[in-house]
Amino acid sequence: MASQALAASAVEERLNKALKSLDNLQADFKQTVLDDNKEVVQQSMGQVSIQRPAKFKWQYQQPYEQLIVADGKELWVYDVDLDQVTVKPMEQGLASAPIMVLMKNQPVEEEFEVSEIGQRKFLFWIELVPRQKDMEFSRVYLGLEEGVIKAMELRDSFGQSTQIVFENQRNNVVFDPQTFEFDPPPGVDVFGMGG
Repeated sequence: MASQALAASAVEERLNKALKSLDNLQADFKQTVLDDNKEVVQQSMGQVSIQRPAKFKWQYQQPYEQLIVADGKELWVYDVDLDQVTVKPMEQGLASAPIMVLMKNQPVEEEFEVSEIGQRKFLFWIELVPRQKDMEFSRVYLGLEEGVIKAMELRDSFGQSTQIVFENQRNNVVFDPQTFEFDPPPGVDVFGMGG
């Protein structure tokens, strides 16, 4: 039993260290959504910038343009094709969102049961099961390579999964403060209220 606890704490430590490396990260991403039959429903790609604990910019470039910005207080979602912006307080907008796994500064084991899956497709995988049941997902898998998070898979209770692969990662990026600011373009419809 003691060796199991020791192994669990080693996995948690490895994961928390990998999450810390996201403090100032920029990367390209490819996202694939699969249905419960493992058929591809949607594929998209773009770029992500993260400044933990409270700021990120997630920009979808293909197949459609969408920009999601968390500025530390508010969450902005800009649908370019629809010409509309939705804004809500960050706490409310992200409480159960998968990106919060990457954003929080507290140890991951406070909110998730952490277990090691092992090596698969050149990555070391860790499974996270939320302790709260009101999350948008039932399981999160993080794939690490040499202590760096290279992939995520999010599974919901309906069997659908979202796979995200990070490429061209740049760590310790010094961001321009405006990177995480969002001003709605003139003429777009803005829905919701900020904090």
